[in-house]
Amino acid sequence: MTEDDGATKVLLRGTYDAVSLAELRFLVSLAEQGDVPYLEREPVALREASLRAIEFLLDHGLMQLGDLEVVGSAVPASGEGQRTRPPPVRFEPWAMSNHEALARVRREWWDPEKDLDPGNICWLQNTPAGDEVARRIEAARDT
Repeated sequence: MTEDDGATKVLLRGTYDAVSLAELRFLVSLAEQGDVPYLEREPVALREASLRAIEFLLDHGLMQLGDLEVVGSAVPASGEGQRTRPPPVRFEPWAMSNHEALARVRREWWDPEKDLDPGNICWLQNTPAGDEVARRIEAARDT
């Protein structure tokens, strides 16, 4: 892993929060060479590069695939003029092997031009090993 590859960018972002598939695709696009703007990238190549990054992260035990689930049943109410905060959520890993999880993402993201919104298809979260690798990468940056 190098600091500039897509998998590393996703892993570093994962130290702060769960990463949506849409965000992963964007981070992977930043790692690709060239001056082609994000929205003009070749969708099939960008999808495949994103899937390779996911496969690498899963195969090395650095991240998990899953969903974000609302904790509790009450949604915070807002009064007039008050901002509504989103309900608390927790990451729930998929109960399947990494191979099955990647196959599910491939199956559900069959259209490389599909608009990806945060939360559709999957979320990724660092494992403890992934957080450790990310900390080492960040520490190396600071030296």
